[in-house]
Amino acid sequence: MRRETFKECLDKEHLFETGDKDTAMAEELVKLAEHRESFWKSVTEKAKAYPSLFFEGYYEIIKELATAILLLEGWKSLNHECLFAFLKEKKQDLELDFEYLLELKDLRNSIDYRGVQVGYVLWQKNELKMQLTINKLKESVQQQMKYTKHHTD
Repeated sequence: MRRETFKECLDKEHLFETGDKDTAMAEELVKLAEHRESFWKSVTEKAKAYPSLFFEGYYEIIKELATAILLLEGWKSLNHECLFAFLKEKKQDLELDFEYLLELKDLRNSIDYRGVQVGYVLWQKNELKMQLTINKLKESVQQQMKYTKHHTD
């Protein structure tokens, strides 16, 4: 499947610089992501019965943290593909598997828009990698927030 590049996202205005680092919105998204993560961890024993919901839930955490990073950089994305194109272009230091993020996006869209059900085995194969991705994104957001706060005080 062909993916939109960073440049294409800019050209189509699906990704653009706002000029303002929206720290307040980033903080709210981080709180939401942490709230979501806490919930999913509290019901881990339900994963076998509801693997599609766990996939969707963890993906939302990843998307919220990625969006927080964009906001802290003074950018906005109109879709998830351009969100990840930004990270790939501007945040290579995260050392994330960007193709994997796009595969997660596709799977989440299949669940949300086509009613696809994923099995527990697929969830088990992805749970650790999704958690590691979440951890890297959280670490990056926290570092950016400390840096931003330090340089604006």
